[in-house]
Amino acid sequence: MIYKPYGKLGFDISAIAFGGMRFDIGTDGNIEKNAEIVHYAFDKGITYFDTAPGYCEDYSEKIYGAAFKSMKRSDFVVSTKCGLWNAANADEAVERIKKSLDFMNLEYIDIYNLWCLKNMDEYAAFMKKDGIYEGVLRAKEQGLIKNISLTAHMSGEDVAKMAQTELFEGITLGYNALNFAYRQDGVDVCIDKNMAVVTMNPLGGGIIPQKAERFGFINSGSGDSVVVAALKFIIAQRGITAALVGFNNTAEIDEAVLATENLYEMTPELLAEKRSHLQNGMNALCTGCGYCDECPTGVKIPELMDSYNQYILMDDKQEIFNRMKFHWDFDSSNAHKCIQCGQCEPLCTQKLPIMERIQEIIAFEAK
Repeated sequence: MIYKPYGKLGFDISAIAFGGMRFDIGTDGNIEKNAEIVHYAFDKGITYFDTAPGYCEDYSEKIYGAAFKSMKRSDFVVSTKCGLWNAANADEAVERIKKSLDFMNLEYIDIYNLWCLKNMDEYAAFMKKDGIYEGVLRAKEQGLIKNISLTAHMSGEDVAKMAQTELFEGITLGYNALNFAYRQDGVDVCIDKNMAVVTMNPLGGGIIPQKAERFGFINSGSGDSVVVAALKFIIAQRGITAALVGFNNTAEIDEAVLATENLYEMTPELLAEKRSHLQNGMNALCTGCGYCDECPTGVKIPELMDSYNQYILMDDKQEIFNRMKFHWDFDSSNAHKCIQCGQCEPLCTQKLPIMERIQEIIAFEAK
């Protein structure tokens, strides 16, 4: 295992982090069995454990709690979260934190996250007077949490805005070989601000291993599996702190840990070369630069094009709507706002047929 500093806080975490969202919970949580998997990861050198209320039907924090009972507290770091749906005000945010502490048998939480920011309006909702952020600050004063971070599903531009506030110690965001171009500008600002950058969804929701032949450009030539190569692509970058991986068995842990062996250096030149492969070898895919995000009627063009990527990769129309609903949190009604004005297409660096794809999405919905 290798370890990297969590921003400027003065402690290190494992470059492979444990995401507690994929436990096999059965009918009763399989708490002790799953706690053994957490212990196995810890024995393999994993020291960063992330979870959230509601993960695994609310068993995730309880599984961690069972595991943490026999782990030395100073040897691991815990991250959990509060979303706008978890608390309506500061008092409720504090109560949510206390409940997480109780579930996990902890006296304090190392990293507490404002959860799942998708746009600046949601950021404003977190930061309003007597809102969640105010409650998190109060909990920090009480010693219930140590540090405040956030998780985001935003464009690179909005991620950069979050980083510029300098209110947060770290950020967790989706970043992988499929979407890194869309997020890179924001990631670079976070790194410049000395924030920790923890990446979720490192395998592109399973698309990267399922379509391994399309992602050969990420392999360093060492014969790694596509999973190991995808993780190396992330943690080999100097400014990336960790790749967050969801595990539900020990074999998955073993494979992920291999990514820390024989690790190469991802130089800026090499990253640019990887990006050129994404653009030149996968021209049908939107690379998520976001330049098209200028719609006069409010069509979410980058998000729709990202969702259309799933159709290209998976050859399944339903994957478009799954991506919109479960990742971007909107439905295809947004596509109907398109008036075919054509303003977006000249802005596209790949000259993709954006209007045609939007109409396809509408047509697929009708079927």
